[in-house]
Amino acid sequence: MADAWGIEPTYVDADGHPQRVADATIEQVRAAIGDPAPGLRPLVVRRGEAVAIGPGELVLETGPVVVVAGDLPPDVPFGYHEFHPAHGEPQRVIVTPDRCFLPSDWRAWGWAAQLYATRSSASWGIGELRRPGPAHALAAGLGAGFVLVNPVGAVAPVGPQEASPYFPASRRFRNPIYLRVEQVPGASAAPEAIARAVQAGTALNRNRVIDRDAVWSIKRAALEAIWSARPPGDDFERW
Repeated sequence: MADAWGIEPTYVDADGHPQRVADATIEQVRAAIGDPAPGLRPLVVRRGEAVAIGPGELVLETGPVVVVAGDLPPDVPFGYHEFHPAHGEPQRVIVTPDRCFLPSDWRAWGWAAQLYATRSSASWGIGELRRPGPAHALAAGLGAGFVLVNPVGAVAPVGPQEASPYFPASRRFRNPIYLRVEQVPGASAAPEAIARAVQAGTALNRNRVIDRDAVWSIKRAALEAIWSARPPGDDFERW
């Protein structure tokens, strides 16, 4: 259970073994955070898990109120709920599935690939989100069911570009450096700019090292040219 700072004292490692965070580490994190932020303390539970939180009332995110005498009822629906104890401060209760859903009859094999490395001769110095991509086409032709790629969260759209996919500026958006610019709706309205970008971008493939700053500079200029060539239409908004 997380403490008032939102810190979980235990975790499960990559081998599936439970581990406990050192007390000294927790104290250092608390000191770095400072006083706990005001608001509801979260309690994350799996659906059906026996957790003693009562007595009190659990207000479901959909509105109904469930009276809790002791343990959290096993049929509490998934979601973000609010528990009001008979004595004490309210608490956020987050009910999650026990595991991700998989169809019982589904089996497949696939590859794990770094998206930025899956470039073709038509790429602009870096692998891109496009269909059919080179890794996707090759895997599908061999009967694979999936291709797992690195995180594609957006980094800051300035230079120098963050090279690690594990340090995004935002997980709400995809990194635009992975865009296949020729497939952007409206690209045909800026043919000269796209032609220049294609020439400069594909030239980057001669270097085995990915130059993210150069890639983003070329793609940003091409995207700005597309945007300036005509007002964005419904096809662009849908895209």
